[in-house]
Amino acid sequence: MSSLKKKFNLNWMFEAPEAVLTCSTLKCGDACYLVFGGHDKTLYLMNEELNILDSISFDGWVRTTFPIDLTGDGCQEVLVGAGDGNFLVVKFVKGINKLAGIMNFKTKGKVLCVTAGDFTRDGNNELIYGGEDKTLKIFENIDSKEPNSILYYDSWVTACILGYLKLPDIKNPIYGLLVGTKNGLLQLIQSKDGRPDIIWQKNLDSQINTMAIGDVTNDGYYEIVVGSDDSYIKILNSEGESLKDIKLEEGRPISLKIVDIDEDNAKEIIVGSADGLLRVYHNTKLNSTDIELKWKTSTSTSVKVVSTMIDPKEGLTNIIFGGYDRSLRCVADFECGEKPVLDIPYNILVSETKPELAETPPEKTVKLETVPTNIREFIFKDLIDKKIIQEIALDLEKRGYLKDRVIEEFERMITEKQDQFEKISYSVWTLPEDKIGLGGVVGAPVKKRKKIKPVVIEQETKMPKGGALIDALTKETEKEIVAPKRTPQGTVTEENLRTIIIHHLEKNRIVPSKTKLVDDIVILGYNKDLVEKQIEILKDEGIVAYSRADPKGWYLVNY
Repeated sequence: MSSLKKKFNLNWMFEAPEAVLTCSTLKCGDACYLVFGGHDKTLYLMNEELNILDSISFDGWVRTTFPIDLTGDGCQEVLVGAGDGNFLVVKFVKGINKLAGIMNFKTKGKVLCVTAGDFTRDGNNELIYGGEDKTLKIFENIDSKEPNSILYYDSWVTACILGYLKLPDIKNPIYGLLVGTKNGLLQLIQSKDGRPDIIWQKNLDSQINTMAIGDVTNDGYYEIVVGSDDSYIKILNSEGESLKDIKLEEGRPISLKIVDIDEDNAKEIIVGSADGLLRVYHNTKLNSTDIELKWKTSTSTSVKVVSTMIDPKEGLTNIIFGGYDRSLRCVADFECGEKPVLDIPYNILVSETKPELAETPPEKTVKLETVPTNIREFIFKDLIDKKIIQEIALDLEKRGYLKDRVIEEFERMITEKQDQFEKISYSVWTLPEDKIGLGGVVGAPVKKRKKIKPVVIEQETKMPKGGALIDALTKETEKEIVAPKRTPQGTVTEENLRTIIIHHLEKNRIVPSKTKLVDDIVILGYNKDLVEKQIEILKDEGIVAYSRADPKGWYLVNY
C-alpha cells in the first residue's frame, strides 16, 4: 500500500441491490439520512445505523438527486431525476420516517441533473433540471404544473448547479446557475428581471460530467471545478477563465464534491472517476493554485457518486462513495484536526434581505398532496378518480363481501412494493477462478500465491409481478408461460457478465464491432453464446447500443 493510501480509514461498506447512480445526504433537524438509488429504479432512505427505513419506486433508473428544504419545516425534500424522463420531488415525512412523492413532471429522455435554490432572489426556491431532451427547465416552485422558463441547447444537458460567484465588475456576488452540456459548453446564467440571462459561455471541448462551486484556491472567493470527459479536472474563476488543469492518469472524472474533510478550514476536492479511483486533492497554501493529490483509494468499477455526511459520534466528515460495484463505502481522513488551520478570509458576503413589497401578503400555508411516482400508482389513481374501484366494490358487495374489506384490499395493493425480492446465496467460485479479485470482487487485484477463501454473496432476484387486480383488468386471459428455472450458477454468471460488459464499455468508451466486444469478454473465460445473448439483453433494455455515426461502435447509453 502506498503512502497516499494510508491517509484514510474505511469505516463501513453497504451492499446495495443494484448499481448506485446517485446518493445524497438528507437532513431533518439534527438527524441525517442517506438517500440513494440506481439501476433497480428505487430510491432508498437509510439512517446512520445503515438500516433501510423506506423506499419508493420509479419507472426509470434513479440517476440524480438533490436535497433542499422547500417547505421550510426543517426537513429537506429530495429532487429526483429518473432515466424515463420523470422529474420528481420526494418529501421526507417526519415522525414516521417515510418518503412520499409531492411533485411529478414528465419529459422526453433521461433527466441527468437536478438542482434548486432561490435563483431569482425573491425568497422563493426555484426547481431546475436538465437532460437528454437538450433543455434546461426552471419551475417557480413545487406547485408549478409547467416550467416558467425553458433554455434550449444543441446537446444533452449533463450538469447543472447553483452557487455564489463574485464577478469583477459587480460589487455583490451573484447567485449563478452553471450549466454543462455533452458537447462541452459551459454557461453561467443569472436571473435578471425574473428571467434567465446568460453572463458568459465557454467551450471546454469535452463532455462535462460533473461540476461544483467552492473556494479551492483559499482566497475567500469561490471557483468553478469541472470534471470533463477528456480526463481533466478543470478549475476556473468566476469569469470562466482557466486557473489550473489537473490531468487524471487514467479514467474520467464523473462525480465530485468540494468540502473540508480534515478541519483545516481549507476545502478539499473529492473526485470519483470511471477507473474506479476516489481521489482527494488539497491546497495547503493561501491564495494559491498549488492543488495536489492528498490520497486515493480504489474500487473495482466506476465511482458514480460522491457525498459527505457528518459522523454524529465523532463529529468527523465522512466521505460516502459508490457506483457500479453495487456498494456504498464510507471513509474518513486520518489527518482530521491535525493540520494547521489556515486563516482564509470569507469574501462572499450575501445579503439575505428580501425585496420590499408595497403590501406584505398573508403567509401562505403549504399544502402538499401526495402524487404517484410510477406507472402502477398512476393506474391506481386513475381507477380511483374514475370511481372504477367503487364500482368493483359494489359488485363484490352483492357477492357477499364487505365493502370496507374490498377497499382495504385495494389500499394494500397500492401500498405494496412494485417489486418483491427473494435472496439467493451463491459462491464466487462460479466465476472464472483467475478473474476473482480480493474479497471476491470482479476486477479487483488478484491475490498471488495465496489461496482465496470462498466468499458467499447474497444476490437479490425479482419475483414475478402481477396479482388479482391485473388479472381482473385483463380483457383476455393469457396462457401461462412457465419459464425454465435458472440455477444459482446461471443467475450469478449472467449478473457478472452484465457487470463486466458495462464496466468494459465504460472503460473503453466505444468498441468498434460486436465481434470485438464479444472477443474481449470471451477471453475472460466466458461462453461466446452466453456473452452474445447478454449483449442482446442489454441492448433490448436500452443499456448498450450501436452508433452508426462516427465514431462507430458499441457504447454504454449511460454516457
